[in-house]
Amino acid sequence: MQGAGAGRRQPSGRRERIHNALGFLASRGVRFLGGGDAAQAFADELVSALPLPFDAKIVAAARGVQATGVLLCVMSGSDLTRCQCFIDLALAETKAQVKKILVMAMTDWTRLRAFPPKEAGQRSGIW
Repeated sequence: MQGAGAGRRQPSGRRERIHNALGFLASRGVRFLGGGDAAQAFADELVSALPLPFDAKIVAAARGVQATGVLLCVMSGSDLTRCQCFIDLALAETKAQVKKILVMAMTDWTRLRAFPPKEAGQRSGIW
């Protein structure tokens, strides 16, 4: 084994880099305490996968901006098939999920954190 996190893919965003850095620190802590490669890799993967307190706020803010973009398209009379905010949402979510997100955006913005974006491999795009 080459060490903890050796096979990990490159981080694509700031949030993922933060998670990876915390995982790296955890694996180094395990190494400092005398843990082997397997224990280091386990600590790295476990800690980097844990949700951080600010993750939910980021998701709620991002979904809020996305819903606002859709609302602006609707209010300006734009065709939703040309509204990039709606297109991104429609490609990533099912029809039912899009409806829930838009309804939630109109009623309680703080609960938008319940709708995190799907990973690239999990996107459904059922339209």
